[in-house]
Amino acid sequence: MPIIDTRVPRYKKAKDIQIEWDTWRGGYNSLLRPTELKETEYVTGDNIMLKGSGVVTGRWGSRKFWLAKEGAGIKGLGLYATGGSLSELLAVSGGIVSKANNASYSVIDGGSYPTTSVVRMEQLGGNTYLVSKNTPMSYYDGTDLTVFATISAPTGVYATNFSGATGPNVQSYKIVATANSGGSTNAPTNYVIDSLPYDLLTTQIHVFWTGVSAAASVITGYEIYRGTPGDESFLAAVGPSITKYIDSGDPESQTVLVPLTNTTGGVNSDMITKVGDRLVTVDKANPSILLISGRFPYQGRFDWLSGGGSVAIDPDSGDYITAVKPHVGNTSDGLGRVLVWKNHSCYVVTIDTVALGNYVILDPQVQPVSTLVGACNPDVVQTVENDVFYFGRKGIYVVGYEPNFLNLIRTNEVSARIRPYLDGLNAIDYENVCAMYVDNKYILSFPDRKEMIVYDRERGAFLGIWKLPFGVSKMQKYVDETGTERWVLGRSDSSQIYVFEESLNVDDGTAIQKIFKSKKEDMDAWSLLKMIKLIYMMFRNVTGQMTVNISLEDRNGTISTVKTFTVDGAAIAGTSGWGTDMYGTAEWGDTGGTIVVSLDEIPRWTQLYKAGRLLQFEVITTSANSNFELLNIRITAGLFSEGSLSNSQRV
Repeated sequence: MPIIDTRVPRYKKAKDIQIEWDTWRGGYNSLLRPTELKETEYVTGDNIMLKGSGVVTGRWGSRKFWLAKEGAGIKGLGLYATGGSLSELLAVSGGIVSKANNASYSVIDGGSYPTTSVVRMEQLGGNTYLVSKNTPMSYYDGTDLTVFATISAPTGVYATNFSGATGPNVQSYKIVATANSGGSTNAPTNYVIDSLPYDLLTTQIHVFWTGVSAAASVITGYEIYRGTPGDESFLAAVGPSITKYIDSGDPESQTVLVPLTNTTGGVNSDMITKVGDRLVTVDKANPSILLISGRFPYQGRFDWLSGGGSVAIDPDSGDYITAVKPHVGNTSDGLGRVLVWKNHSCYVVTIDTVALGNYVILDPQVQPVSTLVGACNPDVVQTVENDVFYFGRKGIYVVGYEPNFLNLIRTNEVSARIRPYLDGLNAIDYENVCAMYVDNKYILSFPDRKEMIVYDRERGAFLGIWKLPFGVSKMQKYVDETGTERWVLGRSDSSQIYVFEESLNVDDGTAIQKIFKSKKEDMDAWSLLKMIKLIYMMFRNVTGQMTVNISLEDRNGTISTVKTFTVDGAAIAGTSGWGTDMYGTAEWGDTGGTIVVSLDEIPRWTQLYKAGRLLQFEVITTSANSNFELLNIRITAGLFSEGSLSNSQRV
């Protein structure tokens, strides 16, 4: 006879699922689907930023700072250090350079630009140098703008074989004048001398020319170039009062060629940067040639005589230089380094020197960093601690030295999580984008979209899309007369200049709509239905009013908002007595002093008890001066059994 166990099985209640989110330090991720995100990431972060361990809050607000000279947009922002930590803030609008004067401006005289010209600035040696591709370089010395005079090329070039030694060799000489602008003339004429010996050390050639007619303060010297006709290169340089050179056969340079254009009136350039005690720029007429100035106090000169020079950066690529920036990595060898970008490549140029006869001239060395990734304009390149961030058509990249390999430079992408946003950009966005690095945040502004993308370097995460009521075309970090660091924003369609303020929750009085939307939580069981029982949320520092929406996908796949509630911010209370506490609303007596209601932790919870598969949270503020800090979300749910999804989804 079979033995049958007739005891009733002991009931064992299934454990509830507990999900808790206490940090969102993973940030905004638009690359993955909402169900694929980690608990530390979120789907939407409009005007959102992170603080502390990953607490979600609203971004900084902005206010008007000062009004520059009237114009259709800020085309340039820069600084002029006046001593110590104080600086003048310079702006270009309507083609006019002005400086901040309380809430208004003072015009800087001495020069102007076409109204649409973009102007970039760099200070070195007591001057702020201004460059534009439409106007030659000028400088501001604290009083006025100074522009440079254009001088003509030397004429009357002549050479004679003084020693009389002969042979079948033919040589050509060209003479170039250099000016105080740092530029040089071209050499439209040359003199060819034949019947020379192949070994020029066995002879002596005297070279003459007619000096340039210009003020003594303008001419800085003359450069002599020698070689076969059409292939002349640098031989020597002499002072501004000398119009003769004796060639004793010293070898000429193999890399320093005759200037093709006259730049004595100042270089027309779209970019300028400071590398140690030198300036680096690019001539608009030769956009693959990097110009390097002499060392201070000759930082305004780019001729060889003053210790400056040039180097070609992949001139046959069909691509032109788009940005330059000093490299802040390993400089233990004492050599300055500059990073150079084109649209689709990046290089590092080491500023070295070489002896050439009796002269020590610049001998830059070029090393490719990446032949695939470039920068789209000079304003996107920002020094970030020991690295350099930049933005181009392939995304946001960082370049720096590889750890443990001091001489190996590497470049890595950091923008993979926002590729869908970047895919929507157009050519105008890449042309006009600008960047700023403040408070451990790399901020990219797209003025035509009136949007910013923000990368939080401290947490290694994107914060989301910051949306403003105006476009920002230029950004600048600035320390004002009180020693306060200001994060300055130049408006793209007017001459108004703003600043970000951490204490503000509006943009010049306009409400900032802040939207945070979490991932879609499936509680590690996407194929099962759950009974969502309890939801807890913890907030802090709520001001104004915020709205919370809880969305649920039901068993039929329909998504709906199953719970909505608002949280009003705490404020400073007035007088009170019995009435406002336990005895209705009538006041019984008067409590002395002013009661301040704490803005600290505000818990909220709800009994939901609804069946669903996916759960998502949304926090919104739409009114002015509203903000919040989201500290924690906790969910309690129970699992349904297998096969609990809708029969309509069954196949």
